Amino acid sequence: MIVKVKSLKPTILQTKMPFEDITNNERKQVLFCRYIGMDSDEHEYIEKLKELDKHLQSNKVNYIKFTKGLERNLDMDEIEKMKIIMDNYMELGNQKQISPYELSNLNMGYEIKNECLEWTKKLAFKEVLELYDVNTIDQKKTIRKNFGVKLLVWMNKYLKQLFENKCSMNEIHKIVFYGDIKEHELYFLILLSKLGCDILYINPKEDIDYAVFGVKQYSNVIRCGKMHSKIIPFSESFIKEEIKHAPKEQIIRREEESHENTEKSYEELAKLAESVVMINVYDEKEECIGTGSGVVISDEGFIITNFHVVYKGALFGVVFENDHKEYKVSNIVKYHTDYDLALIKVDRITKPIILNEKDLVRGQKIIAIGSPLGLFNTISDGMVSGFREFNNTKMVQITAPISPGSSGGALIDLSGKLVGITTSGLSGQNLNMSVTAQHIKQFSRNILKVI
Repeated sequence: MIVKVKSLKPTILQTKMPFEDITNNERKQVLFCRYIGMDSDEHEYIEKLKELDKHLQSNKVNYIKFTKGLERNLDMDEIEKMKIIMDNYMELGNQKQISPYELSNLNMGYEIKNECLEWTKKLAFKEVLELYDVNTIDQKKTIRKNFGVKLLVWMNKYLKQLFENKCSMNEIHKIVFYGDIKEHELYFLILLSKLGCDILYINPKEDIDYAVFGVKQYSNVIRCGKMHSKIIPFSESFIKEEIKHAPKEQIIRREEESHENTEKSYEELAKLAESVVMINVYDEKEECIGTGSGVVISDEGFIITNFHVVYKGALFGVVFENDHKEYKVSNIVKYHTDYDLALIKVDRITKPIILNEKDLVRGQKIIAIGSPLGLFNTISDGMVSGFREFNNTKMVQITAPISPGSSGGALIDLSGKLVGITTSGLSGQNLNMSVTAQHIKQFSRNILKVI
């Protein structure tokens, strides 16, 4: 059968004045501009951003501003729903060519009420996946599926915000993305552009043209005369001004964020065990030679553990709570012998524990989650009892018990943030150690999420 609904076919405006053009709703072309570097000093640059934010907050169309990237703390129930949708999509893809009729009838989560925009959404998803295939060297089905699931989760979340109340094709909704961006986030911006949204990506430090080959086809760039050495954080006064002009739902979201560091009950903290894994270590004959623990630190499957847990292994089996499957991986992504840290990666979307890099204090209460002696995800409490240094490496001394199998587990503060990786206990004594959050951050760099 024939799909009679027409899709949007937006063209990109080759703007030279992105801050002015993004506030204009009368034109027919869509803006997708990468504004790189600075054309003034730091103070004037921030003032310019504040003025832009004021204009867009008062605009009649919907407006989303990203200053910390897209949502990474993904809901596992939502992920499971999107996995089913992605399986159905991939089943269509097994044919020589996806039938437009079958694609139009495919459930893809949140449905935009406007038929043209809903059909455009499905075509945009297909086109972005095809672009991802062209740019991805590793063509494993699981990696492609994980990308598609993440894209669907973001679509479900953000398209609802953009199009639930205003889904006219004449409305040009606005997206501002400030700061460092990851490859998958860039693909999502391309998808939003195909849906007719204006997008302004602002980065005073560097461009993103290296992240996706062919990004120049989907956006134009303005490079200013000066490049800053880092991403300039918005000042406290700017944050207050955002709240002053923000819609009610955005204010509520910021109020929720302000309570992120409040103490949680032990029952709430125990739920973080879904982000702590047991690691079975195998030799070349695939015989188990030991077990340990690991902590999910990104939604892309990265797991941090102790180097001494994995260094003798040829193969690693990762087991998640409430998942009967053992995920096999054969390589260590990176390691640091002094910090006793290692990274492995599974082909699965994962829910990370956010790192809190603030200094711990002696007497502070903590909990540890690990799998001592193979007892999966055992939770114990204790406190920070001191700070020690071994071979010029700083360690945190804790009273929470650590046994063989606990190594590589999570040390968590009472707000539910990761503050260390449990690493060892001294024989015959209740002297247990943890790698510091600062070492975790230095080792993991851009992989993990930090508050």
